[in-house]
Amino acid sequence: MGATILDGASETAAVLAEVKANVEALARVGKKPCLAAVQANTDPGTEWYARAQAKHCAEQGVDHRHVVLPADSSNDAIVECINSLSNDDSVSGIILLTPLPAGADYVRIAGAINPIKDAEGVNPCKLGELMINGVVDPAPCTALAALTLIKTARPNLAGARALVVGRSATVGKPLALLLLAEHATVTVAHTRSDIRHAMLDAEIVVAAAGASGARWRAYEKKWAEWKQNGGDRPDLPNLEPLVHVDMVRRGAVVVDVGDNNIPSGLDTDGAPVKNSKGRADMRYSGDVDFDKVREVAGFITNPRGSVGPLTNAFLLRNVTRAALRVAGLPPTESR
Repeated sequence: MGATILDGASETAAVLAEVKANVEALARVGKKPCLAAVQANTDPGTEWYARAQAKHCAEQGVDHRHVVLPADSSNDAIVECINSLSNDDSVSGIILLTPLPAGADYVRIAGAINPIKDAEGVNPCKLGELMINGVVDPAPCTALAALTLIKTARPNLAGARALVVGRSATVGKPLALLLLAEHATVTVAHTRSDIRHAMLDAEIVVAAAGASGARWRAYEKKWAEWKQNGGDRPDLPNLEPLVHVDMVRRGAVVVDVGDNNIPSGLDTDGAPVKNSKGRADMRYSGDVDFDKVREVAGFITNPRGSVGPLTNAFLLRNVTRAALRVAGLPPTESR
């Protein structure tokens, strides 16, 4: 018997109901929330996400402003853009799309976001508040989505042994803090950890490393250098999921937050195979070998369609709540 699928449909619907109420309350005073997304890269995955984000905003009555900066933008240029948006009364929320340009100062850039308009809760002062108090508003959307799904499977997390694989400032670290606030016993691992050993006792596993995508980007850079300069051709990358069935404790709650945009295959030259339009044929992959792990897990999220929709819902909730604050309106009843 396979694992119970955590699809997050009811949780997503509840959050979107609050978003709708917020949008209606703002409309009554002639206001409309707006999310500004700042991008300083040419990553296809980021561009796809921005388009999907704009679609979700339109569906919920939220304006979307996609601000695209050059991929080699300086720290000063990105900060200047964010300062402008922070001071723009028509903007309710700001999201910083990653990856940032090489050498970018993430702390400085994220710190430029007005905390009131911080749609993802990534401003260092908000993360510091989370570390000290265990709660923060707005909370990092993906981390909150993962925690919400975990709690649908296991409402009481006191003493639960949880493993978070990933240490990013937007998912891994804040999720670990949210789990600690629920009194779970938390281990944080990453791609340099002995993940197999760390997972032996884990009753809750959250995979948020983006491992195969990171391996692909590292290989892609080496491959381009090899094509230009010659020398030894780089070894082909391991694009397999990070979490395999033999790592997972039977009955565990498994949440996959991995977001990997990788080739569907490589040709004899080591380049991505092309689709019918002559472009690299890319595919989405999580961090978990879903088809096999679902046979041993107690609960598991879908590779795509569980964490993502709930994350988007929380993002829009953050934006509309910020718009209410700026307009001096009371918040709607929280879920």
